[in-house]
Amino acid sequence: MNKVWIILLILTALNQPKLAGQSYFRVKADFSVKSKYANGNQELTMGKVSYDRNTGQIIYHLDFPQKELWITVDTLIYRIRDNKLISKTFTPAMAQFSVFHLALNSHLQDFGLKSSQYHLKEVNREGEMVISTWSPPESLSDKLGNILVSAMDKRLYGVVFMDVQDSVLRKQFFTDYTITNGLAFPGKITEIFYAAGKESYQITTFRNILIDEQKNDLFYNYPLDRFR
Repeated sequence: MNKVWIILLILTALNQPKLAGQSYFRVKADFSVKSKYANGNQELTMGKVSYDRNTGQIIYHLDFPQKELWITVDTLIYRIRDNKLISKTFTPAMAQFSVFHLALNSHLQDFGLKSSQYHLKEVNREGEMVISTWSPPESLSDKLGNILVSAMDKRLYGVVFMDVQDSVLRKQFFTDYTITNGLAFPGKITEIFYAAGKESYQITTFRNILIDEQKNDLFYNYPLDRFR
């Protein structure tokens, strides 16, 4: 993860509004991630994922390729196997910027950018698609490019990350929405990464989406104190 992505993620996580008054607080789903890298390698990961915005933990309960927990909280990822810590690493992919947090707080449509330091530059319409262009703060315009966000039927459809030369760095597409307990959540996220003229792909699917489960607290809040 390069410095540009770290700065971008920090900016979009800043100035998030307070959570008081929000109605949704938990999401759980079966998930699978299929990755295909530019070198031809492929990976498949499957299991369940849970997120509670009050604890801030995104927990991936992996079943394949092996049973393991991946817990993202604050700026750390914990990998735990058989109740033992395998690794603890830094990550800029903070929970506040995840699809789970954005959906629960009704910020998914604009990808959370409205509450960030990015500013809305222009809005265009192409048929039923509304495309918004967001620009970084002027002080970082030499490091970060624009972000294009497209929405259809008031739901996020696509996000395109540009560099300062307006070349595409990364694309995300959010499709197959389902409505659970009144909340629209994407059933499929397709990501395309561009580097050195080559493309890598990652497709994440969600099934059996559950919103605001009132039990199974340990599934949403893993005790990490002994690993800190």
